[in-house]
Amino acid sequence: MKKQLFSEIKDKIRKYVASARLREAFSLARSLSEGNMAWEISQALDEAEQSYRSLLSYAVSGAEDPGRDEMTAEIGETILTITDRLERLNTALEEPTLYYNTLRYRQTIPSETIASQLEAYRKACAEVSVLDIVAGGVHSGAYVTTTTEREQFERDIFNLIWTAFPLSRSEAEAIETTLGSAVLPEYAVTLFTWAIIMGGLEFFDARRLRLLCDLYEKGSERVSAVALVGLLIVMHRWRDRRFPQSLRVRFEALRELPSWRQDLRLAYMELARTRDTDRISAKIRDEIVPGMMKLRPEFDRKFSAMPEAVDSEDMEANPEWQELLDKSGLADKLKEMSEIQEEGGDIMMGTFSHLKQFPFFSRLPNWFIPFHSERSEFADNSGNGGLHKIAEMFEQLGFLCDSDKYSLLMSLSHVPSAQRDVVLGQLNAQADQFNELRAASLDLSADTRRAVIARQIQNLFRFFRLFRRKGEFANPFEKGVNLVAVPALVADVKEPELLSLIAEFYFSHDYWQEALDVFEIIDGISEPSAQIYQKIGHCLMKLGRTSDAVAALEKADMLDNRSPWTLGRLGRCHSLLENHRSALSAYERLEELRPDKPSNSLAIGRAHLALHHYPEAVKAFYKAFYLDEKSGKALRPLAWSLLMDKQFDQARKYMEKILTDFEPHPDDFLNLGHLSLATGNFPEARNFYRLSILSRPKPAGSSAQDGSVPRQSLDAFIEDMRADTPALSRIGVSPALVPLIVDALLYELS
Repeated sequence: MKKQLFSEIKDKIRKYVASARLREAFSLARSLSEGNMAWEISQALDEAEQSYRSLLSYAVSGAEDPGRDEMTAEIGETILTITDRLERLNTALEEPTLYYNTLRYRQTIPSETIASQLEAYRKACAEVSVLDIVAGGVHSGAYVTTTTEREQFERDIFNLIWTAFPLSRSEAEAIETTLGSAVLPEYAVTLFTWAIIMGGLEFFDARRLRLLCDLYEKGSERVSAVALVGLLIVMHRWRDRRFPQSLRVRFEALRELPSWRQDLRLAYMELARTRDTDRISAKIRDEIVPGMMKLRPEFDRKFSAMPEAVDSEDMEANPEWQELLDKSGLADKLKEMSEIQEEGGDIMMGTFSHLKQFPFFSRLPNWFIPFHSERSEFADNSGNGGLHKIAEMFEQLGFLCDSDKYSLLMSLSHVPSAQRDVVLGQLNAQADQFNELRAASLDLSADTRRAVIARQIQNLFRFFRLFRRKGEFANPFEKGVNLVAVPALVADVKEPELLSLIAEFYFSHDYWQEALDVFEIIDGISEPSAQIYQKIGHCLMKLGRTSDAVAALEKADMLDNRSPWTLGRLGRCHSLLENHRSALSAYERLEELRPDKPSNSLAIGRAHLALHHYPEAVKAFYKAFYLDEKSGKALRPLAWSLLMDKQFDQARKYMEKILTDFEPHPDDFLNLGHLSLATGNFPEARNFYRLSILSRPKPAGSSAQDGSVPRQSLDAFIEDMRADTPALSRIGVSPALVPLIVDALLYELS
């Protein structure tokens, strides 16, 4: 069946299940099953429908059944899972994506099951442990061969777990048993945990979620962190699916763990921070690096002018170089980057993104393998000059995620030894600084846990951003991971203190929609707060939802009616909506609170002007001009208001002041033309209108040549005259005269 048609039928099934119309859902699912000749799936569908028929017979007989609703929901979920299986079967025939290519390949080797491969790998791990002792190092060919074979095992098992759907009971038990074995190295358990997660992002599978719950509770610190991150992201991915009762019970058990509350808080904050990673990377790429490159000639000049023998400490303290950074603005940007790093922002993403082109990263499992020195790529006999020792050092670098460590080591393998030593010295200095910061912390456990969780999120984020076939995967970070949208996590995350941290992060970094989503939830679970409504209103304004912003700001005003900020935004919103009387009311109240602000007087004047209250507008603009004469912001609206109030002499005075004190605009000549027309000076009016046309900027690609006037300028003038005709009529100019003047000018200029 064509993919598009299948998708349409699946959407109908989903809607039928959501509205509890299971008979129609069964009928459509059966048509898909028969169309794909999936007899095994058809049998599962028959069993589910028989259960539903039995439930219906009990229901219509009037029998009491307290578990009826739960059973109905689970049957509906069974239909959705069967539909997923059918979709996977239908898509697997021709889809060229990595997932389906891998699936088809694994299906050609049916003897290699998850259970058999895990058992074989467990034995291989035990054998390698003995070999390590015998070899006494990583120089032997036997070691390299065995390590390579083990890595192939790891990739095969990753792919088997990733592409299995749905996990059978026996498969889940084999995974649980083997991953709990003390024989497997921690990095392998972590890798296979990622395989569970990646498969869980392809299709909803309750058994995968239960496995992640177990791994979070019983795994090592790193495995637990990976399982936590995966659990939250997979739950968010399938937030619209109904989790079975057994899974909800398992979640309840997690909540009893002492670590759950703090871990969830840490993970939620780190997931929120991923929203800012692209902005940070862009700032480094577009501002800091180009700024450094511009300063390089100046630095080189100062270096070359210095004596050869100079103390390095004196170099670092040279005030001239700091002055260069300050003048260029780079000092502030570097300080901002330092603050972002201290807050936990991912400043390494942009730095290492271009190092993800090595063949190592063409294999999906390699994006998730924890960094460890016992890799075949790092063996000393590979000719890489001691990469294994460098890899051992990298294992201790806590400020880099696994993906970036592999990137850096791969790049160092192609760097001359002298330059490599420089890089290693810098990394050692960074590591020392990182360890000093950790040692200075009063609460090492929280910092360490946060760092572990953050690194796992960074590993996942880099995969979805940088993998060469990333377009084949549903990116959970594309629209942000908002855990308040997950029904099963509502009780865990709907805490004002936690949500306030998340909302303030989004708000302070200008992610208005995300901030709005969280602030609205806070509003629903907290006492009414003027500050919350202010921030909701501000987000809505930034999103262009002006009417909704007014409603939020009015709530803020009810709770605090003396807030200049609220009144200013209310006035602005009403002005945008052309509710000028409401805007005027807000600005007049603001004037009572801040009587000497020229911006208030300007806003009041504009509101009066929009309401055609010209004498009042003149008074307001006079005050604004008196309070801020230097900027001249009030001059143009004052001159126009005087013109509309028929104070022609005063209007001319300020219009001419604009021409002498400021750069004139085409509208300035236009308004002087209106004034001349109103006072009967037709030649002068004609001259000012001509200047208005000629002073208009010539559009790019203008066809005007030999001094002729561009057609765009003429059209713009005609439109301005048409728009100002009602105003001209007010000051005594006949509307019939306007097109005659326009035509006269067109004859002259065109």
